[in-house]
Amino acid sequence: MSATLDQQNQEIVKKSITPYGRLVFGMVLGQFGMTLGTVIPLALLLTLKFLAIDPQHVTADFSVSTAIGGILQLIANYVGGFMSDRTTLAFGKRRTWMLIGGLFGSACLVGIGSAGRVETVVAFYALSVIFFAFVSSSVSALIPDQVEESKRGTASGIIGVFNPAAILLGMALMNIVNGASIMTKFAFIAIISTLTIVTSCALIRDSKGTRRSATHGHAVSWSRIYPNPRQFPSFTWGVLTRFFASVAFASQSFISLYLIQKFHIATSHVTGLMTAMMLIQTICLALSSILGGAMSDKVRRQKPFVFTSAVIMAVGVGIMAFASSLLEAFLGFAVVGLGYGAYLAVDIALIARILPNPADRAKDFGIMNIASSLPNSIVPTIAPSLIAVGGFPLFFSVLGIAGLISAIVVKPIPEMPRYAVALNLDGFTHSE
Repeated sequence: MSATLDQQNQEIVKKSITPYGRLVFGMVLGQFGMTLGTVIPLALLLTLKFLAIDPQHVTADFSVSTAIGGILQLIANYVGGFMSDRTTLAFGKRRTWMLIGGLFGSACLVGIGSAGRVETVVAFYALSVIFFAFVSSSVSALIPDQVEESKRGTASGIIGVFNPAAILLGMALMNIVNGASIMTKFAFIAIISTLTIVTSCALIRDSKGTRRSATHGHAVSWSRIYPNPRQFPSFTWGVLTRFFASVAFASQSFISLYLIQKFHIATSHVTGLMTAMMLIQTICLALSSILGGAMSDKVRRQKPFVFTSAVIMAVGVGIMAFASSLLEAFLGFAVVGLGYGAYLAVDIALIARILPNPADRAKDFGIMNIASSLPNSIVPTIAPSLIAVGGFPLFFSVLGIAGLISAIVVKPIPEMPRYAVALNLDGFTHSE
């Protein structure tokens, strides 16, 4: 058994074809560009775009566009990962789809900026979500592809810190060009996303995917689509953990609407106020992510940090639910950042550890990304009804409960034995 585990670990090291520092920097850039191209439109630009072309139906337009985009993102995460695992081009199985997704996703952002009809905005937004999902599934798979088990926690924490940095930079950029047209704002985001993702592809060395032979008959078993829950229960618990944590964090997508409708902030001041809130949240997130990652490595445990972070997020969302002033809203926003930072510090490392099949890493990470993106479809769908019935207090309370559920469903996932972590034995990735 030990010999087999050592051989598996040696194979991982052998396949680490990009130097660690260069790989992490490349992944940060790729994730940075993807995050910038998806979150800034979701958090700010879509609302401003709909206010410009259809001010009477902003909430409905925003909800419809994000719901449709969320549904398509679910499919794209899976399909993108599936295709990436099977891509045999010399350019590489991950880089190919990072480049395709980055270029076409950025082009769609320009399309949104120039659109004059709600239907056109929805269409381009949906396409942008699809293409950036290709980037996400490919970048995520690079950790189990090329990072040794002993370094995955560190890599996860670093990427976790730079995700909100992309959001903060995007909001700062939007504040700088606050007086510019919507088209200009979308174009700036598109240019930066393109440059960072293309640079990421240049830094990362990649290998071809494995061509699959039809050795199991013509029928495609359910286990090839989704890992058998009985054989790999930790994977399903991981999906649920990420899903409910993402539901709680989806509350942040409604901040611009929250500020405008609850606190009656003028649209001309929303960008500046959101930039300040993002700065505070990013600082909190960075601190908790760095400390959480370091403490997780020290105690060689991941679940306690996931549990604690989910509870903290729920508390932060609860504060926002009943905030009666901007100061209280700022506090809730900061607390959510603390919780989400601690979650990001160990999330990717935890997920990489419980992936069932090395040959399907991008596909299975795509499923995990579905768990992250599904709330982007569900939450906008239920938001109008919740806000209509109970206002933002009810809306945020429901999402806060989701955070608590995330803390509960992580419990069945087994921790990696301490001696296995010390020896870096990848064979323990799905021990039950």
